[in-house]
Amino acid sequence: MKLMGSEGRVRMAGNRPPRPVVATDLPTFSLAMAVPIAWEMLAAPPVEALLDRLERDNAVVVGMLLKSADLGAAPVDDPVLSDALEPLRVKLDMIVEMLARLSYRDRVLPAPCAIELSLNRILWTQEEPLALGTWVVSRVYLSDMFRDAVALAGRVTACAPAPGVGRWRIDVDLAEMSEDLGESFARLVFLEHRRQLAQHAAGAAPRSRR
Repeated sequence: MKLMGSEGRVRMAGNRPPRPVVATDLPTFSLAMAVPIAWEMLAAPPVEALLDRLERDNAVVVGMLLKSADLGAAPVDDPVLSDALEPLRVKLDMIVEMLARLSYRDRVLPAPCAIELSLNRILWTQEEPLALGTWVVSRVYLSDMFRDAVALAGRVTACAPAPGVGRWRIDVDLAEMSEDLGESFARLVFLEHRRQLAQHAAGAAPRSRR
């Protein structure tokens, strides 16, 4: 496993072949958004078995959320067809939301938090500082309806007071994803960022994130 940050890349020791990493020609991005986030501290750097499990779990979650986001964002060019399909879409949304509420009725999301997110970095603010070098798993919830998180292992590389708010700015370098997962995760983050920008521009009340 490698980390990408200002201090360069750090590879974990081990005899296993390195996992496929995110392609270097993927576009670099860092997007600001507000989403629920939670984190847990690791007692030691993550072992390969944990990283493999996170990779598998994230592939399932990202795939499910991406299908939902793609369906919600898919345009219908024909206005007549769009009007005809709208009642069906509303009914399907209601059914999906009811099933999701039943499935996740006991899972309460954390409060939304302003974050900056990219393929190799996540940044947020909180009330307590974290020591540099601390290993954490950040859980980012990119849907209100499907309440499964994308779990991102990483190491704290910066912790500084956030200006004027009595909080701390936590900067974490993330473990690299496989190429396929990285591309899907980037698409999912872009779609959620675009959704939030459109909602803000329209001045609409917050809607459930599919």
